[in-house]
Amino acid sequence: MVNIITVIFGVIGAFTVFNLLFACLYLFSKTLGNRFYRWIVHDLEFLMVLAFPLFGPTQFIASQVYERFSWFAARIVLIFYSIGLMILAVIFFMLFGHFVDMA
Repeated sequence: MVNIITVIFGVIGAFTVFNLLFACLYLFSKTLGNRFYRWIVHDLEFLMVLAFPLFGPTQFIASQVYERFSWFAARIVLIFYSIGLMILAVIFFMLFGHFVDMA
């Protein structure tokens, strides 16, 4: 049971890091983030489903933020989003390390 929990925390931590890196692309440019996402999924539905844990949350948040706010406010919101992702990644990897020591 502990091994399953360890793997879950490790995978969630890895997904969080991928979302953090993708959020950094969106901080550089909205177009860069959109083109990278379109290149990954090639506008195919099954690839969008498969890529959702890696890029989906950031794609959704960034597209909503860029539609609703100006470019400056959108980047400020994405900076706070990135900080939140960084905190989550640290927490999940700390939990991962804790459960690795228990196993």
